Formats: sequence, C-alpha cells, structure tokens
Amino acid sequence: MKKFLALFLFALTAAAASAQSAEKITQIIDSGEITYEQSAWLACSYAQLIQDDADYGQAMSAAVEKGWVSSGAVAQNPIDLKDICGLFAKATGLKGGLFSRLTKANRYAYKEIKAMGVLDAAADPSMRVNGQNAVAILNACIKKTGGSK
Repeated sequence: MKKFLALFLFALTAAAASAQSAEKITQIIDSGEITYEQSAWLACSYAQLIQDDADYGQAMSAAVEKGWVSSGAVAQNPIDLKDICGLFAKATGLKGGLFSRLTKANRYAYKEIKAMGVLDAAADPSMRVNGQNAVAILNACIKKTGGSK
C-alpha cells in the first residue's frame, strides 16, 4: 500500500509540474509582448537550467547568472527582437558568424537569425516580440543547432 501511495503521489506531482509548464507556455504564446523573464524561462527551460515548474524570477536569475541577459534588464519589461535573438542563440548554442563569435553581441545573433529566414525582411532589432514569434525563433534556433545544447 505504501508503494502505491508513493507512486500515486509521484505521478500527481509530475502531472502538476507538467500542467504548470503547459500553463506557462500557453501564457507566453498568448502574450502580446513577451517579457525578459518569460523569454528567460523559455531559454532556461530548454537548456535545462531550471525545473519546468520554476517561476519566471528563477529563470531570469539563471539567465543573468549565465550571462545570457544583462543584469540591468528589468524582468517585467518587454524584450526587443535583438535581445531575444541573442538570448536564444546563447541558450541553444547557435554559433553564428565571425563577429558573433568574437563579440557575443546580440545584434549579430539577430542578423544570423534574420539570415536564416525566420524573421520578416522588414523586422527591426528594436521591435517588440509577441509570444508566438518568440517560440518560432526558439524553435528555429533549436532546429539550426540540431537540438544540441
């Protein structure tokens, strides 16, 4: 009976964590403008730096600690296109061109992702990103790197 109870509690906990993860992804996709902390959650969740049930604050801290997000970034502020490209490129290990590898600047990650055809030709590095576009950019980076971290 104890084994059954332990197994049941484990399954219940796993289901709750999975539901929290799905809820966060739904929130992110539905976002009109994705924030730094939401994008950090996507990146850190992919890179397995956080648990799926971690909150946005934990993800933001992990991304700042890794150097993927500037320590001066305000977690609840909308992230711009060049910064989200830089974050996702770093999280997925997207190499980029010579200047991207030398400087690690987000603008070169933006240029690399734009060259991949993921971004609209009229896309501007300072424009805000909605949740659907954020997930599309992350998926393109993952596909380009073959899913390696």
